[in-house]
Amino acid sequence: PSRKISSTAFGRQLLHNSNLSSSNGSTEDLFRDSIDSCDIDINEKVTSLEKKVAELENEILMNSDLKSRLKQDNTQLVHRVHELEEQLKDQETRAEQNLLEGLRRHREAYSKMERDMSTQTELLSNRVKQLEEENSEMALNMCRLKSQTEKLDEEKQRMTDKLEDTSLRLRDEMDLYRKIMDKLKQNRLQFQKEKEAMQELIEDLRRELEHLQLFKLEAEKPGRSRTSSTSLADFNCRTREVELEYEVKRLKQENQKLREQNDELNGQILSLSLFEAKNLFATQTKAQSLAAEIENASRDQ
Repeated sequence: PSRKISSTAFGRQLLHNSNLSSSNGSTEDLFRDSIDSCDIDINEKVTSLEKKVAELENEILMNSDLKSRLKQDNTQLVHRVHELEEQLKDQETRAEQNLLEGLRRHREAYSKMERDMSTQTELLSNRVKQLEEENSEMALNMCRLKSQTEKLDEEKQRMTDKLEDTSLRLRDEMDLYRKIMDKLKQNRLQFQKEKEAMQELIEDLRRELEHLQLFKLEAEKPGRSRTSSTSLADFNCRTREVELEYEVKRLKQENQKLREQNDELNGQILSLSLFEAKNLFATQTKAQSLAAEIENASRDQ
C-alpha cells in the first residue's frame, strides 16, 4: 500500500524535485514517476480532505450550535445561580430569623422554667417546713398518746378487775336471786295452799254461818215458845256468828297482807334484777368503750 503524505510534504517534494531537475536531466522522469505514483494517492487524499472538510464544517456548525447552547445554558445557569444565591440568602435570612426566634423562645422558656422551678422550690420548701412542723406535732402527739395509752391500760386493768369483781358479785347475786326465786316459789306454793285452806275454812265458816242464820230465823218464827234452852242456843248462835265474822275478817286481812308481802317481794326481786343488770351492762359497755379507745390509740400509734 502507498504511504499517505500531507499536501505540504507533497509541495516540498515537488519543489525539491524541481531544483534537482536543473542539475540533473532525469528529474522529469522522476517527477513523472512521482506524479504517476501519487496520482491515485492524491485523489484519495482529496476525497478524504473533502470528507474531513465537510466533517469539520459540520463539526464547526455543531460546535457553533453547541457553543450557542452552552452560552444559553451558561446564561440560564448564571440566572439559576443568581436565583439560588437569592434563595440561599433568603434561606440564610430565614434561618437566622428562625434561629433568633428559637433563641428568643428558648430564653423565654428557660426564664419560665426558672420561674417555675423557683416557685416549685418555694412550694417544696414550704411543704418541707409544714411536714417538719407536722412531724414535730406528731412526735408530741405520740408522747401524749403513749401517756394516754398507759393510762388507758391502767384504766382497762382496773375496769377488768372491777368487771371480774362485778361478775363474781353478779354470780353471787344470781345465786341469791335463784334462792330467792326458789323461796318465792315455795312461798307462792305455801301461799296457794294457805289460800286454798283459807278458802275452805271460809267456805266452812260461811256454811256454818248460814246454818246459824237459818237456825236463828227458825228460832225467831212467831208462835214458837222461847224456852231457856232456846235462849241459850240463840246466845250461842249469836256468839258463834260474831266469832265467825271476826274470823272471816281476820282471814281476809291475813290474805291481803300475804298478797301485799308477795307483791313487795316480787317488786324487790325485780328491782334487784334490774339494778344488777343495769350495773353489769354499764360495766360491760364502759369496758368495751375503753377497749375500743385503747385499740384505736394503738392503731394510731
